[in-house]
Amino acid sequence: MNSREQVDVAIIGAGIAGSALATALTSNGFSVRLIDRSDQPLDTARGDHIQPAMAPVLSRWGIWDSLLLAGGEKRFGTRWFDASHEHIVTIPVPEHKDCAPWFLFLNHEDIGRVLLDRAIVNGARCTLGAKHWSLTRAQACWHLSWESPQGAEEISCTLLVGADGTGSSVRSRLDIDIQRHRYHHPIAVLYGRQRTVPEKRTLDVHLTQSRMLSLIPRTGGGTKIGFPIAVEELTLWRDAPESQLHEQLRQWCPTLDFETLTFGALYPPVSQQSEAYEGEGAAVLMGDARHAMHPARSMGMNTCFRVADQLANMIAELSPGFSERQVLPILQQFDRQFARDLAPILSDNHAAGLQMDTIAGDGFAGLTGQLRAASSRANVLEAMGLKAAGISA
Repeated sequence: MNSREQVDVAIIGAGIAGSALATALTSNGFSVRLIDRSDQPLDTARGDHIQPAMAPVLSRWGIWDSLLLAGGEKRFGTRWFDASHEHIVTIPVPEHKDCAPWFLFLNHEDIGRVLLDRAIVNGARCTLGAKHWSLTRAQACWHLSWESPQGAEEISCTLLVGADGTGSSVRSRLDIDIQRHRYHHPIAVLYGRQRTVPEKRTLDVHLTQSRMLSLIPRTGGGTKIGFPIAVEELTLWRDAPESQLHEQLRQWCPTLDFETLTFGALYPPVSQQSEAYEGEGAAVLMGDARHAMHPARSMGMNTCFRVADQLANMIAELSPGFSERQVLPILQQFDRQFARDLAPILSDNHAAGLQMDTIAGDGFAGLTGQLRAASSRANVLEAMGLKAAGISA
């Protein structure tokens, strides 16, 4: 057993949320230990588009250029099409001093790798493949121990962060309550390559007669296709030959023409929000452990960035080596601000999730009408562009 290391912050979970917070904290000189039970790359089917408003944040963290160097590409707005496959409106990226002039997209696992690499360069220590971890309270700190490929390890930390996903074991061990809404229809994800790939990529949403179909740009000219399916279709989609995938997409939307299609993943979407931790000691939840979101508008990852930046900026009022007594009032302030700022984001995301949660949309007449009306009103279109970019109108 190694001697116990003392760190300012221990983060359980080295995915997007945990690595983002570690990057932000180490940029301010705090000692951070990341611990994750997995030693595999992140899921490739998760969110991979970064809002223009995140450019200043990720630049401060020193990773914006790294994301571009890792193969990040540019997306210029969102196009909507009606059930007759006619273009309704394009939501452009606004010209605004506080954001990039485009979305940046990069495969989810590559974003996670860039974040984790930056955190480690900044001084964070990371253990992947941790097993059998335990958590106990000590005087004004937490004790953690686990088994890793390097042997038994243990540390003490002042602040404990749970960033370990929707089924968070940190949340369970700290007995934190959660509010959860499960949607009716799982989301299927296909990967493909369209025969014609425009130079200026856009995210395209097709309101087909029955369901909402999202075509999301992937790096290298690829496309991720997401849509709701019936539970009884699960096996069909997992096992369908490529020819059947092509045929089904053509039935929904004859204008779509793909060279290749493969099945990617199935997700049972959930919207959930954990309560603030009110027990003994300094602890907080991040990412899906705190605020899992429906994938309809790809808000989860960008919300992680916002929350990580907010928490790191508040902790930056302290000095490395801070005490539990010093950080507890900051966590209380963070939780109040979190509840206030996140409420409208969660509400908008849930509304988008409910819109997508159907396989009998009847052409989405109401949404189509709203989008047509917006297309002729410059102020409404501008507000929609600002919101999509991550900036309040």
